[in-house]
Amino acid sequence: MEKIAILREKFAKEGYAQFLGMELEELAEGYARVRMKVQEHLHNIFSILHGGALFSLLDEAFELACNSHVEDAVAISVTVHYMKPVVSGELVAEAKEVALTPRTGLYSLTAYNEDGIPVAFAQALCYRKRKD
Repeated sequence: MEKIAILREKFAKEGYAQFLGMELEELAEGYARVRMKVQEHLHNIFSILHGGALFSLLDEAFELACNSHVEDAVAISVTVHYMKPVVSGELVAEAKEVALTPRTGLYSLTAYNEDGIPVAFAQALCYRKRKD
């Protein structure tokens, strides 16, 4: 549980998450849920949420979930499928651990709009670093 407390503290100080207005809702071993309000300055040229902002929300949940174990982890790959455009409201991203080995972790990521409708899906793989 000590690692979870450390991650909560690090999230509270993470400038990028603060800049995007992210809030940590839940964090447990292998799981994270993060919320973000859609703001106009995050819109793209089509006046919808920029894919990079949505990716960042998914990636934040992934970062927290995959680092909830003793070993620190870094992303190897993230594949995102954008399903529905978002203009306003709030989004919630969940990261759920699917498989864990001594060196890698596989995660399923989903972003939901405020009506609970999925707007993006992703699969992410992390590398768990050794403490040498």
